[in-house]
Parts: sequence; structure tokens; C-alpha cells
Amino acid sequence: MMFKTALRNHIDLTGIADNKANMMLSINALIITIAMPLLASNIQGNRYLLFPATILLLTCILSVIFATLATRPIKMLGSIDLEYLKKGDSNVFFFGNFYKMSLNQYREAVDTVINNEQIIEKSIVNDLYYLGRALGSKYSQLRTCYLIFMTGMTLTVIAFVISFLRSSAM
Repeated sequence: MMFKTALRNHIDLTGIADNKANMMLSINALIITIAMPLLASNIQGNRYLLFPATILLLTCILSVIFATLATRPIKMLGSIDLEYLKKGDSNVFFFGNFYKMSLNQYREAVDTVINNEQIIEKSIVNDLYYLGRALGSKYSQLRTCYLIFMTGMTLTVIAFVISFLRSSAM
């Protein structure tokens, strides 16, 4: 029951992280698609808009990069060595470990796990561990994405205010 609850929590948190990253991708794509062309058409006559527009563009690009990194799939080998599995050092429950295996190879691997209680527990612990590592990485990249977005938007607003004040004083 403990393993089942922990796995469900990891999966739910992964979904939340992916939704947050997708939200950041959408917001930044909208800003780039709508605001940047408007600013670009006004920069020629209003050079003071160049600096704030540059900050805005860099903010959006960096936010998109980190949101994309948070949703990027991990590298997977696609097959596992039966000897590693027998030692409990691998896991047949994660598709990334078996998608290149034949059905017979996969059945043999599953039989190996099912017939040994210790290997089952080690496989579940391995699954939890690697899900947690992936989740930690996602949330770290999301945190960076939100920090960049928050800081960049604040700097953009400040730069626009300063630019407008300086241009109206001239």
C-alpha cells in the first residue's frame, strides 16, 4: 500500500509539473507571437523601446527553454539485461526499460521478477527512486523557468517605465 501511494503521488506530481510547464510555454508563446511584432513595428520610430523589448524577448526565450527542458522526456535504453534484473538493479515496470525487447524477452523478465519477492520490492524501489529523480529535475527546471519569467517581466516593466519617462522628458 505504501508503494502504491508513493507511486500515485509521484505520477500526480509529474502531471502537475507538466501542466505548469505547458502553461509557461503557452504564455510565453503568446507574448512572443503578439507583443513582439507590435513592439518591432514601433521600435524604428521609438528607439527607446529597443531595450525593454529585448528584455521581454530574452525573458520569453529563456522561459520557453526551461519549460521545454522540464517536459523533455528522459533518455531511455529500451531494453534491460536479465542479469541486472536478477540482482534487482533494473526495473521491468518502466516502459523505457523494455520497449525494444521482444515479447518473449519481456515475458522472461516479468517472470523473473514475479517469481522473486526481493526482486519485486527492489524493482518498485528503483521505480520510485527514478521517478523521484525525474520529478526533482522537472521541478528544479520549472522553478528556474518561473524565476526567469518573474524577474524578466519585472525588469521589462521597469525598463518600459524608465524608457517612457526618459523619452517624454526629452
